[in-house]
Amino acid sequence: MGLALGPGGLLRLFDPDVGLGRMLLGPSTGGPLDGLGELAVGFILFGIGAEFRFEVFRRVGVRVLGVSAAEIGLTALLVGLAVLAGTGDWRLAVIAPALAVSSAPSATLVTLREVEAEGPATRCLILCVGQNNLVALLAFPLLLSLAFGGGGALAATSLAVGTLVVGALLGLGAAIWLESLTGRREMVLVGILVVLGALGVAHGIRPGATGLAMLACFAAGLALTNASPHADQLFRYLENTVYPLYVLFFLAAGRDLHVEALAQAGVLGLLFIGARTAGKIFGARIGLHLTHWEEGIPRELGSGLLCQAGVALGLVAALEAVAADATAELRSVVVASVVVFELIGPWLTRRTAVRSGEVKLANLLSHPEATGFDAVRWVWVELRRNLGLLRGDVEDTPRAPTVLHAMRRRPRTIGQGASFEKVLRALGESSADVLPVVGPDAAFAGVISYDEVKNALYDPALRGLVIAGDLTIPVDDPLAPEDSLAAALERMDRHRVQSWPVVEEGRLVGVARRSDLYGLMRGLGQSRPRV
Repeated sequence: MGLALGPGGLLRLFDPDVGLGRMLLGPSTGGPLDGLGELAVGFILFGIGAEFRFEVFRRVGVRVLGVSAAEIGLTALLVGLAVLAGTGDWRLAVIAPALAVSSAPSATLVTLREVEAEGPATRCLILCVGQNNLVALLAFPLLLSLAFGGGGALAATSLAVGTLVVGALLGLGAAIWLESLTGRREMVLVGILVVLGALGVAHGIRPGATGLAMLACFAAGLALTNASPHADQLFRYLENTVYPLYVLFFLAAGRDLHVEALAQAGVLGLLFIGARTAGKIFGARIGLHLTHWEEGIPRELGSGLLCQAGVALGLVAALEAVAADATAELRSVVVASVVVFELIGPWLTRRTAVRSGEVKLANLLSHPEATGFDAVRWVWVELRRNLGLLRGDVEDTPRAPTVLHAMRRRPRTIGQGASFEKVLRALGESSADVLPVVGPDAAFAGVISYDEVKNALYDPALRGLVIAGDLTIPVDDPLAPEDSLAAALERMDRHRVQSWPVVEEGRLVGVARRSDLYGLMRGLGQSRPRV
């Protein structure tokens, strides 16, 4: 909508100061949308910092670092060589990798949140995005000093590190504050104040420095999520509160897409876009292979990292301030690449999450009953009902969603021979209250619940002897993909659990959660039966 209503769309046909043009995204909307957009980026980086949990890094951190290092290294190498071949200027070849490595945290994170993606591939994408931008923001001053001199590399790096420290202190202060709060509104207020404080401190250190503001918000989120047991609640409440900011941010991003820059990109633009794409895709693939992390992670993981926007444009602005004449060609190329990657990047990110099996089928279904003439019909029916004019001649459209549409297709599982310590770790890292156990060839063996481990938890003698198979409870009535939502909820009520395995032909195919089943029923206008 931003692209359609802005200078690249309908605004070309109307005078922005007269009639219909005043209702479009003209110059008068620049200030408000830009301010809200910067605030939205702050909340997005705050949320990305929250994904950097030390407990997660202890488990997958080495692998994520390996994937990210391979992707960053190959992207930097290919882009540097492409710019050198296209311009012959070694200075541009030195600075270009920092502009290409960065990924758009906003487009990536919001796209994954939109489809409610959850699993190892989603977590890897988010962590790689955070590392990409951290490396780009910290390396840019050094590369800029190497290419164009000025001797400001040490000072710029010191400012970046200092901003990270200040942001982390704000996050720790918020963690202490949260210990005395219990209400949802108070938690949301703390989150908002932390982001505003981080943005204010960053702009106080260097006015207009978008990169420093991103670092401060990122560090605040990282510190808060690792220091407070209430961080999950705060970030969940905060995301629901500030979601309208994301809408306005993307509206502004669409308005600012300079589509005409595509015509000016030329051969250098094609080289830059091609090298960045190849570096992200093949670099991530090489990283997955080197870290032996190919199981459960799609090979095209790198295509989910192609979004490019705010960080790259912020670095372009800094580059213009230092060497405007020498970098004009490179800056125009980066702007053109942002247009390309902002148009195709979110779609590729969504596709990567779907292919990894970490998106519920219900989030991919279209709902024709809410479009076109059917929507008008149901509005008319509701009006007649409220006016007391509705007769008994309205037939509802039959809708029969099943467990298949709501289940999580990539659940956390554990093998029958796993040690007791691995069982405890898996239960602690799982978001479900039962842990599925699988045997050879992914054959379903049963589940482990907290009740089964509590007896062995406090007995040191048993902890070294018990394995997952000893704690497994056979399940005689697992869910099937074709079961109805009501039947699945009734079965969970009978077992008094919040989640239950979904089995097909003796193999585990997913886990259904009560919240997902009930949410899908409410979304389709169905009511849960009383049990």
